[in-house]
Amino acid sequence: MGQVRGAATGTAPAIAPRADRLEIWRPVVAAMGKTGAASMLSGCLSALATKIIAVMAGPAAVALLATLQQTRQMALVAATGNGQTALVQGASAFHGDQRREYLRTVAWFFGGATVAVVLALVAGPRLVQAVAGLPPGTESLIEWLAIPVALSAVFVFLSAMLNAQGGIGRLGVLQVAASLAMALGAWPAARRLLEGRAQGLVYLLSFSAAVSVVLAVGLLVRDVDKLKPWFWGPGRLWAWRAARHFVSISGAMLISGLAATAVLLWVRRRITASQGLAVTGQFDAAWNISMNHVTVVLSSLQTYFLPALARTHGEGRSNGLERNARISSVLTVAALAATAVIAALALAKPWALVLFYSSAFRPAAAYLRWTLVGDYLKVAGWILSIPILAAADMKAFLTADLAAYGVFLAASAGLTRWMSAAESAGAAFVLMHAAHLAICASYMHGRYGYRPSRLAAVVWVGGLVIVGVVSLLTWRLT
Repeated sequence: MGQVRGAATGTAPAIAPRADRLEIWRPVVAAMGKTGAASMLSGCLSALATKIIAVMAGPAAVALLATLQQTRQMALVAATGNGQTALVQGASAFHGDQRREYLRTVAWFFGGATVAVVLALVAGPRLVQAVAGLPPGTESLIEWLAIPVALSAVFVFLSAMLNAQGGIGRLGVLQVAASLAMALGAWPAARRLLEGRAQGLVYLLSFSAAVSVVLAVGLLVRDVDKLKPWFWGPGRLWAWRAARHFVSISGAMLISGLAATAVLLWVRRRITASQGLAVTGQFDAAWNISMNHVTVVLSSLQTYFLPALARTHGEGRSNGLERNARISSVLTVAALAATAVIAALALAKPWALVLFYSSAFRPAAAYLRWTLVGDYLKVAGWILSIPILAAADMKAFLTADLAAYGVFLAASAGLTRWMSAAESAGAAFVLMHAAHLAICASYMHGRYGYRPSRLAAVVWVGGLVIVGVVSLLTWRLT
């Protein structure tokens, strides 16, 4: 794939006509309307599942569940080559025989990599347990973890097909269903854990993944006629050109995903080693609340934003003015939503921790105050990185990600001279996303000539001021 070209020149108007601006705003608002409620409900259900485990089994159980989820995610990244984004991008940008060969090639890749990862989990549980930092005696959990990993790999492929078709509402249904399954299975999983059977947590992850796969198949049935030409017809079962395009994106995403997971696992191990598993569980609580509310903002836009940019580029209609207007519209909507959510959480962080977890997690407010500030920067950085990804400009995308993780790693270690390991990780989170935003903004301006619209700039800066003021006023609120 080529790269998105710079802004149009010549006599083109500097500002898109009013009708075009409305046409760009309409799908952004529609995407948030369709999936925003689903994201909020999914986040609440996920929080409910975690709260049930926290109340019944305590912070250490929350830390164990979080570690298993991180380990599953790391295995899933390897099983799919972290290729969900590459799959959506290619399915959206390509057409006809080219798309058919691409999807067939990716399907074979997913299948082979998933089998290899499952065999590795079954054959080397002790190695995985040591890398993940799980307590001694939990090797059997790794073997059972192969089941949710395999199911999750299937789900990644199915959900990517829905995304490429524009099934935003149905993706929201899947998101809610997976979280609902976690909430329903949390109580029996916690009971098993209290009885000394930690496998209950792996069963919980397997149940949620199985529900997701079954429902995804059901939701895709209505599109069988549309999907048939995507897979059946002329073309090769494996195309090296398609494989190269997939690997060019998924390889960069794989490196980025593995780096993110590895860095977080390293930071969590340092917290556990210096402050204990209970504090690690409190840090996980702050981290999870931070990730969940950002997901509410970003997931409601992601299913629309990347395919829309990729389709425009793939059809050869890439236009600098149209792209810039689309980015600015998404940035404006996301900044408004992020400001409201982050300011509300900053005001209510100790009560949010008690509500979503228990009173034993109130000390996590000291970490949440940092991650909330970082979240606002993360939203803008993510939005500016998606156009780079849609253009398959993976060198720039990977450079920004790895540089940011490097900042996180260095700051987490360096700041321990003045802070605890857990709080230094929270402060490092802010620095990481500040670095990522600066790199993406600089690249987008220099390479693609992007400048935010006046409205987007005013809204984003205003939101940053509000988040900063509210955070300062509530800094010591615990």
